[in-house]
Amino acid sequence: MIFRRFTLYTLLAASFIGSAVSLDTARFGLATKVDTMYAKWVLSSSQRNWVSQFKGPADSLAGASLAVSDEVLKQRLAVLDKRSPMDLRYTPDVRNAIGMYVLRKKDLVARVMGRGRYYFPIFEAGLDRYDLPLELRALPMIESALNPLATSPAGAKGLWQFMYATGKLQGLEIGSYVDERSDPVKSTDAACRYLKRLYEMFGNWELALAAYNAGPGNVSKAIRASGGKNNYWEVRPYLPRETRMYVPNFIAANYALAYGGLHGIKPDLPPATFFDVDTVNVTATLDLNVAAAEFSVDTTLIKVLNPMYKLQIIPAPKDGKMYPLVLPRAAVASFQECADSAYAATNKTRVRAEAPEIQTTTVSSAPASSPKRHTVRSGETLSAIARKYGVRVSDIQKWNGLRGTTIQIGQRLIVKK
Repeated sequence: MIFRRFTLYTLLAASFIGSAVSLDTARFGLATKVDTMYAKWVLSSSQRNWVSQFKGPADSLAGASLAVSDEVLKQRLAVLDKRSPMDLRYTPDVRNAIGMYVLRKKDLVARVMGRGRYYFPIFEAGLDRYDLPLELRALPMIESALNPLATSPAGAKGLWQFMYATGKLQGLEIGSYVDERSDPVKSTDAACRYLKRLYEMFGNWELALAAYNAGPGNVSKAIRASGGKNNYWEVRPYLPRETRMYVPNFIAANYALAYGGLHGIKPDLPPATFFDVDTVNVTATLDLNVAAAEFSVDTTLIKVLNPMYKLQIIPAPKDGKMYPLVLPRAAVASFQECADSAYAATNKTRVRAEAPEIQTTTVSSAPASSPKRHTVRSGETLSAIARKYGVRVSDIQKWNGLRGTTIQIGQRLIVKK
């Protein structure tokens, strides 16, 4: 069963898109090349040390060189505040955080904005589903710098930086093979549910954000220490040090996303367009390396699109739960045709890896056999032919110089070597 996941918009001319998304085998090589370029760009933008760079206190001098006055900053924040249910006010700490983002860390912000072209539609869809402020899309920016594999020193992981216990409480699967804290869709849904609960608990978004960072218990303790105040800015002096800057950093992140262009920040966009992606459910254990070969997808890209599989293995369905595989849309036809072959190849690979190595000194004196050929008949598919001869689709593609899975009636294929 196939589900439409989300859409990534083109960065190149429309004529290029038309050729890139075609399933014609003559053009599949170009599609693979573009996918590879995108995957390399994503990995180059996935620095784990971003997490610490977007959190914590801002240098008190960070905003000193801003090319705009405090009055302009106040006016711009007032515009954002007016159209948001959140309190996006101006304070000296917010000013310092803005300076940190648009001056000292502008290159990092540019990269995050580029990655946001991929992730923000996922965040916004989840926030809209739970009727939460769309400004919360900036939260993963300060949590993980939009890196699904980001891991904090304390053990928080993923785009939304869930600790193990919190992730499990929100229904995320965290095991030896699967860590849904790194699944963009599953973790976003969990984060939205958790944020909604925190808001219901504390009654305003600023305290909810503080609780997201420090935990509900620490915020409740700070409220008691403040004499029962229910306003974040009054409770703030009693919060842990990092949490005292958490809301100012969040406000500054929203400012950077809205006004970064006025400070010369341009999104670090991919070097080429990336196709629409779809999600398919697998029906048996699947190795991502095997899937990349069978479905003609760049190996790095398929791992980038599926960061929740810790060992690059998608488990078979269990207790009615099926696991998703995210693919470039152009590769879905290959999945439909070659899935069974990929499952068989995965099983063969795993059996081979688990079997003891057998030493043998037998030397065959028989002459090497010539390649076996097959003439394609009406209704036959590459996957069916591969199963018939006990080989992989990728082997037939390699032996015959095929880039895709399209074959013609009467075509002679090498099927055994």
